[in-house]
Amino acid sequence: MKNMSMGYFAPLEKVALTGRTPYTENRRRTLSYLRLLSADMMLYSVRRTFGEDTMGADAPGGWEAEGCLLRGHSLGHFISALSLAYRATGDRGLYDKLVYTVKELRRMQLFCGGRARDFVTSCDPENVRAEDMSRDPSLWGEGYIGAYPPDQFALLENLVPYPKIWAPYYTMHKLLAGFLDCFEATGLPEAKDAACGLGDWIYDRLGAVPEERREQMWSTHIAGEYGGMNEALARLYELTENEKYLSAAKLFDNKKLFSSLADGRDELAGLHANQHIPQLTGAALLGTLTGDEEYLSAARGFFDTVTGRHMYATGGVGKGEAFGRAEDLARDIDTDKNCETCAAYNMMKLARTLFSLDPERAEYMAYCERALVNHILPSQSGKVTHRSHAGVTYMLPIGYGARREYSDDVGTFTCCHGTGMENHVKYGDSAYFVVPGEIPTVYVCLYLDSDFRDEALGIDIKVKTSFPFPGISVTVGGTGEYDVKFRIPEWASRPEGDGGRYAASDYIKAEHAAGAEETYELGFEYTPRLERLEGSELAALMYGPFVMTARDASSEPLTLELGGRDIAECLTLSQNREAGAFCLVGFGHEFFPSYEAQGMPYHTYFIIK
Repeated sequence: MKNMSMGYFAPLEKVALTGRTPYTENRRRTLSYLRLLSADMMLYSVRRTFGEDTMGADAPGGWEAEGCLLRGHSLGHFISALSLAYRATGDRGLYDKLVYTVKELRRMQLFCGGRARDFVTSCDPENVRAEDMSRDPSLWGEGYIGAYPPDQFALLENLVPYPKIWAPYYTMHKLLAGFLDCFEATGLPEAKDAACGLGDWIYDRLGAVPEERREQMWSTHIAGEYGGMNEALARLYELTENEKYLSAAKLFDNKKLFSSLADGRDELAGLHANQHIPQLTGAALLGTLTGDEEYLSAARGFFDTVTGRHMYATGGVGKGEAFGRAEDLARDIDTDKNCETCAAYNMMKLARTLFSLDPERAEYMAYCERALVNHILPSQSGKVTHRSHAGVTYMLPIGYGARREYSDDVGTFTCCHGTGMENHVKYGDSAYFVVPGEIPTVYVCLYLDSDFRDEALGIDIKVKTSFPFPGISVTVGGTGEYDVKFRIPEWASRPEGDGGRYAASDYIKAEHAAGAEETYELGFEYTPRLERLEGSELAALMYGPFVMTARDASSEPLTLELGGRDIAECLTLSQNREAGAFCLVGFGHEFFPSYEAQGMPYHTYFIIK
């Protein structure tokens, strides 16, 4: 069973970002970073593990440092980022670096022998020591590849907790996803072979673990975190049509969680957010491939629960790295440790997947727009130094007087640094959605300055915005006959009529005749509004798609005294179109879009009186 809508997002190679906007500037910085980042440095720990020459490379830092139990995860992100960047730009230098990296990993993968299920660790579960881990790849199982021996997998099966071990399947997922992304971008045979090798290893190893024990593993905090392993294996099944990989994907079923979500229960409080979000993207894909409605109900239920009860205005979730109680959402704004960037990255992947199943459910793209504009776009520092060319946030804090902290090039590798390598080179991957047919339909999902051209279908669509100001024009042309659906943003004020807002599911439909060209001016105006946190006096100030922040170092919440007035009556717009900047002025403060709140303390939520 395939995608229920039988549609697909326009691939990156057919979507060109245009103009000069914060999106293109973020991408430019990330491309520069990927060009300077050494493949040999990223391969350092794998080569050390396999006893190979490290080619004179320096060891990376952060969670990639020697001895760190999560090392290797950023290597997978690096491969994915290179793959995405190559698809988006066609840069041959990035292609060469990508091919070199994957071929080296495939070469070392072939050193491994034996059956995966036969590997036994010599480590004491009560006293795990690096020196007790295996050094003999001939015992690790055919298909194994990683930046550490497979002892952590065996220890997880004994329910050894974090931090004695650290999410081995999470790290393996990044490599598997990277190989799949590489194959999609390049067709490199070694990438497919490496992915199949890992799939074979996982199927053999996990297939020997009793179901009850697996479920205990996946419920183990951090140690049992497996990223999107079920999604990646389902993708591998789609690529190869080998039923073994579909069966392997199901071995990661978190049945207790999936069942509660399918039944509409909110049992998220206390769960590590980013440990569980990717599991539901995998569930959604498994639902489309198997026809199992419980998978789909779980994925949809999770999305609705998170966005309806656990989400902040930026699209971010969580205090620290965990979901709190929905009723404590306001209370949890007391720290600079809210809203992990990886969580937003993975929530967008989930929303994107759910949209592909039912593109009439535009609320999924409404979430993607919210998180893209107010979390992902602000997550990169605009300041370039000799140590940090594309620094990114771990948390995007919303606490009172919070400041953002950014990673450097090689010393602070974290999970969010890894997703940060991907985020800013794939902006166009959700901009357009195509449903083929006798007369295809193209959904314009995200309004980024971009060109979408598909010569086979005769599609040529150009979007031009006035970012960050209102004003979107879409030119529809090409040799094909097709329909276009323009998504109406949930924040848009109606240009005429009662002044109300469109529903999130609204579209404007147009028909394109072969060979014609027409430009549509979309009159989506901005108005100030408040998004209140239920059961509290707190609200975020929104203006069009933007979360507006106030510069202030106070660690106490700021109060906006409305005095019975509408928020729009209390604010004045100040803008500089030449500089591409604006703010709202009122209550003794200037309010800026979230992406401009860099290098300063700021507030995102305010007490409303």
